[in-house]
Amino acid sequence: MKIGLDFDGVILNCDSLKSKVAKELYGLDIPASYFELKTLLEKNILTEEQYEEFKEEVYCNKKWKPLMQPVKDALRYIQKLLKEGHELKIITSRQGPALEIAKEWLQEQNIIIDIIGVGYKKSKANSCKGLDLYVDDDLEKLAPLVGIVPVLFLFTSESNRHLEVDTKSARRIESWDHFYQTIQS
Repeated sequence: MKIGLDFDGVILNCDSLKSKVAKELYGLDIPASYFELKTLLEKNILTEEQYEEFKEEVYCNKKWKPLMQPVKDALRYIQKLLKEGHELKIITSRQGPALEIAKEWLQEQNIIIDIIGVGYKKSKANSCKGLDLYVDDDLEKLAPLVGIVPVLFLFTSESNRHLEVDTKSARRIESWDHFYQTIQS
């Protein structure tokens, strides 16, 4: 099976990373569940401009790489899928220094998979052609893939748990174990 994976939120626990960096940079205790722009704006925590600057800092500064942690069980199941002969590809919005940091971190985790950076606010559609399924934690990034990738999954994170998912476009998965069990059946 040809499986596409997003990086941030599916492999890397970026909500946790953002919480740690916010604490260190600003002394703010921002719960992981708040790291969606709409929530940050509603709660008057950061402006849109501040959040864009913050994301740039989190993703593009190697200083934060030691704080990067995988999503629970991600590395174990990725290795298992590879051993079973599945073809995995990471398709991320990261580009430039952020992409290089992701590649380095994956190598440090002994995960050797092709990683394609499409760029922020750009469609992943071309890079996802030919996949059997794709997993992302951003519902907005899944919508353009309907009709291109046969099976789409929304990976549940603290920041997207509140979103309703149209089951015609994507299925919600709660964990790596849930994902693995779903594709086995």
